[in-house]
Amino acid sequence: MSVHNESLDLHKQSERTEDVPSLEYRAVSHDSLSMFLAAIGGAILGVLLTLLILAIVNGGTLTYAQSGQLAALEQTVTRVDQNLGTLSSNVDVVATDLAQIRTGLAATESSLRSAVANQQGVTTQIDEVNAALVTLEETRQRFDIFVSALSQALVEMNADAALPAAPSAP
Repeated sequence: MSVHNESLDLHKQSERTEDVPSLEYRAVSHDSLSMFLAAIGGAILGVLLTLLILAIVNGGTLTYAQSGQLAALEQTVTRVDQNLGTLSSNVDVVATDLAQIRTGLAATESSLRSAVANQQGVTTQIDEVNAALVTLEETRQRFDIFVSALSQALVEMNADAALPAAPSAP
């Protein structure tokens, strides 16, 4: 748009404002101003009521805390700080003990694992000894049968030897 066209637009706007009834146009601007003033008045009234309530709560003064209350608050904060320091050192001690317990548990676990492995080796040896005992028992039974048969044979041989010898033929 050129400057010339803008000036024509302004001329047309001025004609439009003349068309608007002046009473209604003034009412809108008057309402906006009254709302703005009401908002500012409400804010000021709110601040004053807050100050009044603060004065009632604090015993007639506008200070937040009295010096005695402030000192008590500082003492409380100091005690809390000391308690936190003690708690921190206790947590450090517990962490150290926990690390020692973990180390002990790891050593115990490894010794238990080796004991279980040894136990499995012992179990295997016990099974081998049991098998050997079974074989030994079978061998003993066979030996008893052999000795019994040998004894019976010796008894029969002794019985035959005790008989008088038959005359031999000339």
